[in-house]
Order: sequence, then structure tokens, then C-alpha cells
Amino acid sequence: YFPTLTVDQKQLLYTRRVGDIRSGNAQEDFFVSTDQNGYWSSGEPMPRNINTAFNEGAPTYAPDGRTLIFVGCAIDRVGYGEGRRGYGSCDLFITQKVGNLWLDPINLPGGVNSQHWETQPSLSADGKTLYFIRGPVKGTGARNTRNGDIYVSKLQEDGSWSVAVKLPDNINTPKAECSVLIHPDGQTLYFSSNG
Repeated sequence: YFPTLTVDQKQLLYTRRVGDIRSGNAQEDFFVSTDQNGYWSSGEPMPRNINTAFNEGAPTYAPDGRTLIFVGCAIDRVGYGEGRRGYGSCDLFITQKVGNLWLDPINLPGGVNSQHWETQPSLSADGKTLYFIRGPVKGTGARNTRNGDIYVSKLQEDGSWSVAVKLPDNINTPKAECSVLIHPDGQTLYFSSNG
């Protein structure tokens, strides 16, 4: 689920639940499939510095396919895993591909992450505007999309992201908005709502 394509449509990155779901030992990792003459290859897991024993999900590629923003979620009293630091139950992380290697992800710099639950990012085609869902504070149904709203942040000249701003009430309702996607035209926003 949560598939994302590179702009050239040659790589498909998606989230897969792995492990034993029935025992409660399942978690989420990223898998990549490549277009091979019109056929998609079998999905291969992302490297272990991206995929951890914790949950990673809902990725979005930058236009060049070499920057990835995704959601990492903490486990109570354990954290986000592998040296990652965060602010809330789920935060947005960023990594870049240098040559053929993905750098270790870091918490998205700037004003996006908070004590709230940040998830489901969608990056604009120019790579300068980030839409995402912000949910309740941890301990108030943080993994529940009830009352989730769409926020937007802009890339700053120093590489950090501006303080996130909630979209207006003609988009966000008193109920849940989720699965936000900014169209490549930069003018059309798709999302789900039960409001």
C-alpha cells in the first residue's frame, strides 16, 4: 500500500507489512520494483538503514527519485530505532541517495514534526511544497486517523521546512482527512475525507 512512483515512472516504491500478523509481530517496510521493458520486477526490500525492525511507511519521492520522505513510527519506551530521533508517535524522516547508496534517514529538519502524529506525506513536483496529515497527540488516539487534517510546509533556502500550516476549513472538516496527494500540476489536491 501507499505506492509512489519516480517522475520517470521507472521505480515503484511501496509499503509492505511483513512478519507474523496473527501473532502481533508484524511491522512495515519499503519495497522497490523497477520497470523492465513494461513489466514490474519482483519487489526488493530497501536497505537496512532505511528499513528497520520498526514501522516505516507512506513514502513520497522527490522529482529526481534521489530524495525520499517517509513516516517512521516509534514503539513505546523503545523509540524509532537505529539511532533515529523523533518528537511524536510518528514523524516524517528524510534520506537522500548518493551514488547507489541511501544515506541514513534523519528527522525532517524544520517545523513539520511535532508532538502530534505526522503521516502520509506528498511532495510537489518541484520538490518545494510538502503536504501531509497531522493527527492527534500521542495518547489521544495517535494512530487513529479520526480528526486528522491536511497541513502544508514549504522548503526554505537553508534546506529546512517551514512551520506547517493547516489548510483552510473548506478542505479540512471536523472529521478525518487522509491520503493526501498533490498532483504534478501543483494546483490539484486529492485526498480522502469522512467529513
